[in-house]
Amino acid sequence: MKRLVCLALALCLCCSIAAAQEKVSVAAAANLSAVKDELSAAFAKKYPQYAAEFTFGSSGTLVTQIKNGAPFQVFMSADRGFAQALVDAKLASGESAVYAVGKLILLTTKDLDLGKGLAVLKDPAVAQWANCNPETAPYGRAAVEALTKAGLYDAVKPKLVSAQNVSQALQFTLTGADLGFVNKSALYSKEVKPYDKEGKYWIEVDPRLYAPIEQAFVLLKSAEASKVATAFSSFLASAEAQAVFAAYGYGKP
Repeated sequence: MKRLVCLALALCLCCSIAAAQEKVSVAAAANLSAVKDELSAAFAKKYPQYAAEFTFGSSGTLVTQIKNGAPFQVFMSADRGFAQALVDAKLASGESAVYAVGKLILLTTKDLDLGKGLAVLKDPAVAQWANCNPETAPYGRAAVEALTKAGLYDAVKPKLVSAQNVSQALQFTLTGADLGFVNKSALYSKEVKPYDKEGKYWIEVDPRLYAPIEQAFVLLKSAEASKVATAFSSFLASAEAQAVFAAYGYGKP
């Protein structure tokens, strides 16, 4: 009986601590969804009194929401440009900072000859390929840039299925499209694990074909007095956060 009482008290204490945790509201690029749990755990371990709460979307869409008053405290963009847009709009506290470098891959669930490289998109067996909107999603822009430099974009554009963000491009790739351009970190998600075989189901796009995807963040001006928001901003540059990004296939800043 005494043991049960102690267990109940411990459970109540844990619940009270969890309830008391102050949360930082993070607007994050869709490519970070696979990293969320481990990044949140690392942040909570470093700052037990705090917790991170993420909202995912395409970087351009999130910038629009922030400019329209969305109550986010930190913005983690998929590139420097969208983070800089908030600096230019005087909505950020200080300058943007790169926290990781993204990598682009071409993914399929089908039996296709990926040995052809990007030219596989011209294969008659490929009816559709997925990509996210290059106007609002940096990974989509990188894919278009790579295909254009490879001299393939105009030829394969009629087969394009456009997604709102990279997470939706991944879903299209897994459920209907023959191939899709997605972030390399997607390989670490449970739904993609069965296809994590380089050369058979995915290839990394030559980084020389697109501008580096330098993923940057800003602390929003409305949150510059927030201790939890400033702690999270500091955390993104820490060894603990960098270890998480590296484990999910991102390059170092």
